[in-house]
Amino acid sequence: MKKYFIAIILIMVVVVTFYSIFHKFIRANNSTTISQNSHSGDREEQQINTIEYGLYSLGGKYIDNGSTVYPEDDEANVNISINHNLNERREYSLIVLEDFKQVSFKLKNKKEFIKYPFTMNPNSPKDINVRIPIRPNTQELAILLIKKPSYKLKEMDLNKASVLEEVLSLRYPINHKNELDNLKEVKPDIVVKDGLNEEMFVTNDIHKLQSVMVGKEGEKLWFSTGNDTSEPLKYAIIALKNWRQTKVIDNQDVIYTTVSEEERKLFSFTLPNVKKDSNFQLIAFPYPYHVSKDNYSSQQAFGSFRTVIEPRHHTE
Repeated sequence: MKKYFIAIILIMVVVVTFYSIFHKFIRANNSTTISQNSHSGDREEQQINTIEYGLYSLGGKYIDNGSTVYPEDDEANVNISINHNLNERREYSLIVLEDFKQVSFKLKNKKEFIKYPFTMNPNSPKDINVRIPIRPNTQELAILLIKKPSYKLKEMDLNKASVLEEVLSLRYPINHKNELDNLKEVKPDIVVKDGLNEEMFVTNDIHKLQSVMVGKEGEKLWFSTGNDTSEPLKYAIIALKNWRQTKVIDNQDVIYTTVSEEERKLFSFTLPNVKKDSNFQLIAFPYPYHVSKDNYSSQQAFGSFRTVIEPRHHTE
């Protein structure tokens, strides 16, 4: 009997180790390198199979990711620069968040968008001038670039899923002095320590990370938020349906949670209603309201694998 239990434990250790190595391998094996520009000269240093992106002032000065943005006349007027150094034509979508709530913005031609879709030709650069009204007491500005926003992945293809889960993020503190340390946090349904500490993962199984590529509207699922570091880590979490913000849980647009070291928390939630097949993604932002240019982790955004939501009476 003792040998039986030892064998079971060894099998569990092998499964957990295999998952961690395999998932990290899939991420590392993507052919595209994502990089944030470090200074304005990087615009001329294009590399093959990369996506380079960054924020610049109207005068062409690079604004470090994580550095303070100073609005003028209650507006951030900046250029988003993208070098799409890939040998393919690709669609992107741009969205803007203030304190993790989606807001509209204007382009140079004064057209207003809540999400701005655009297409990049192979190996091409693009500058997008955006004017973002900054509300009083806004603490953090986040600019997100979504890759292939119209692409709906229904089959279990981990290479494609890994590419689509990655959100290109630019995060900046705003010049306000108010601190938001006493944020109301949502209690998880379950807390586990099993080594599967993915930052954000949608699953239909509380015992393992089981990807959900397709789900029905109204279906109850779980999302898992993990912390693979040696210190507690706070997250802000949002949900996007076809790249528009939707409620996460408890009728809230943004939820906050702190995950202790080497553990993950699970929250039950319900897929929103849709009229047609729609992309759905949860995004976790570490260190909310404490983004810094000296802390690379605070500049990131972690997406779940996309889930395609189908209406109950699916006709496609």
